[in-house]
Amino acid sequence: MRFLAFLSRSLLLSTIAAALAVAAVACAPRPAAGDVIFMASGTSSLGTPVAFQAQFSIDGDNLKIVLDNLSPKDTTDAAEVLTSFYFDIWNGTTRPTLKYESASGYVFQVKRGRDNDVPVYYTPQKYEKAEDKPSNLLAKEKGDASWQFLEMDPAHAPNLGVGIGTVANNGLKPNDFTAAVVGPAGNDFINFGIYRGGDIHPSGVLNNKYLVKNTATFNFTGVGGYKETDIRPKAVFGLGTAPDSIVVVPEPSTIVIAASGVLLTAWRAGRRRKAGWKPAPPTTG
Repeated sequence: MRFLAFLSRSLLLSTIAAALAVAAVACAPRPAAGDVIFMASGTSSLGTPVAFQAQFSIDGDNLKIVLDNLSPKDTTDAAEVLTSFYFDIWNGTTRPTLKYESASGYVFQVKRGRDNDVPVYYTPQKYEKAEDKPSNLLAKEKGDASWQFLEMDPAHAPNLGVGIGTVANNGLKPNDFTAAVVGPAGNDFINFGIYRGGDIHPSGVLNNKYLVKNTATFNFTGVGGYKETDIRPKAVFGLGTAPDSIVVVPEPSTIVIAASGVLLTAWRAGRRRKAGWKPAPPTTG
């Protein structure tokens, strides 16, 4: 009888847990059917667990990319900040000519020992009165110091055709970003990287820096005639300034909404591969 009672309690708890899990997923924001999701996790160069996601959606001539820092702990060091992302769109013959239209996210000045729960509205080359609206993160002109877009040479690391970033990434030459645009030399490059958390207490060079909380959205045009299936099954997330570390995702997942409302993940190649952690090439800059 004791065993049966224990079994009944276990089954009940399992049923409740399963129901809660389904409810949580059903209430979560759902990616559109056909969106391509890259998810990666690993450890930073400091040994800290990190996790990231990039969600792609194509609608006619428009491409939207949402980058999320999903790390299991609050960011405290520059080596844990998401500062660049590389991807590729190729239909087997051509790549689209992308036009960088907009980039946005909520910017906070992170300060050690102080509350940083009020966003700072930012436009390139300006810091304005704090307002509850996302900042303009699009970098184009010299000194904009935020997220820059560049077409890359796929023949060189990280062997992808497009990059967006807010650091120089000198360790990935010739596929690095223009230092004059993303910011002055030195640790200020970390500004506008994507951190994880709320009222964090940063250490080292992160103290007093302006960072994007949790998520940033990037919009492009120029993908008319291309489909989600033309997004190559590889992406690279860059952390820190050189970058300090990179996370390589071999294959993306395509999110499918089941009739029950539960999210099902189907890997394009038919099986899931663990994202591999690879150190960035050495840098002298």
